[in-house]
Amino acid sequence: MRTAMRWFVLGVLFASMAQAALAGTVIGKVGRTCFPTTYSPPGFNLDVYGNWIENIDRVTAPAGVTVSIVSKKNGAQNNTGSFAGKGNVTLRIGTNNATPGEKTINLINDPDLGLGGETFSFTITVLASPTVTSVNVPTPAEPFNEIVVTLTGTGLQGAADPAAGTIVVDNLVPLITLGGNASVTSVRVLSSSATSIQAKIFFSAMVQDANVALTFKSNTTCSPLGKDISPSGFTKKLRTKCTNVKNYVKSITFPTGSTIDKNSTGTINVNLLFRVSSTSLTTGITGGKKGSVSGINNARVFVKFVPDNAFRKPDGTPFPKDSEGFIVVTASAGDDVVPIALKVVDCLGGQPGSTNSVSIQTWMQNKHTNLPPEFIQQTFLVRCTL
Repeated sequence: MRTAMRWFVLGVLFASMAQAALAGTVIGKVGRTCFPTTYSPPGFNLDVYGNWIENIDRVTAPAGVTVSIVSKKNGAQNNTGSFAGKGNVTLRIGTNNATPGEKTINLINDPDLGLGGETFSFTITVLASPTVTSVNVPTPAEPFNEIVVTLTGTGLQGAADPAAGTIVVDNLVPLITLGGNASVTSVRVLSSSATSIQAKIFFSAMVQDANVALTFKSNTTCSPLGKDISPSGFTKKLRTKCTNVKNYVKSITFPTGSTIDKNSTGTINVNLLFRVSSTSLTTGITGGKKGSVSGINNARVFVKFVPDNAFRKPDGTPFPKDSEGFIVVTASAGDDVVPIALKVVDCLGGQPGSTNSVSIQTWMQNKHTNLPPEFIQQTFLVRCTL
């Protein structure tokens, strides 16, 4: 009786062991194994290989990870590639608000008729997208054509050099240079760690105020900046601005014509970058338009005519000049144009109807240079008459 009981107990034990799931061996994976925290279906394919792995019945995965079986092949069907002759299961994997970290996926072969049963386990990595919590951008006192910025946050390691950058112009932050357009010529990554990126931005022209979108990528696939997590790179927009935004002459135009007869009057418009304000010291936005600047240096223009003796005020009297021989004109508050009315008193010789070239020269901020943007010159014509 005791012998029969022992055999009964042993039989129950062996049956229980046969039904227990055994650990299968995953011998290889081909496809994406790093995922962002959220990637909506259809997800990505991953091929998993192992002996008899094609016999699995179901898959389990942690919360936030979705896995479906696309296809299964036995060793005879899987006859190409580095894992030829081994069982193959193709899975479709996605994420939906998964928490970052290593995630274990189980491919389960349920016991059949009380026998067998295996679990093939492998891991994938879920990475959080990079974040920027603060940006340090210096504010130079003067216009600049290069600037070093620091981004602080998470997942910023491995940024490849060079990065990319573009100037973003909108109604909130217009591009302000010393006159004319500008672009980002290059962005050099000076340092990159998990918590910060330091980069140097180079501009094609001197900049006073500009929004710049920087895009960083990593050459490491399984990293927050890598292509599996940030396919198009990680982009952060920041503002670069000097503290002392300056006004300059943008252009010189002739509203009544650029050819003026001797003994006739004409008008020359000196057009400024900004309207002149008596209250604001900074550039801003008013009604969606470029803002204004204040201070006498941002309203005053120094002028010379070449040759000087060909021009007078419309009433025929000489233009008043400062101690250095400059005509001084000032924009009124709210204006970005300084009109200069003049009379031609000398056509510089020639037959009636012939013309000669003359010029107007202007300076702002620094009247002791012949280089733009401080110095701007424009030619026009005077015509001889009877």
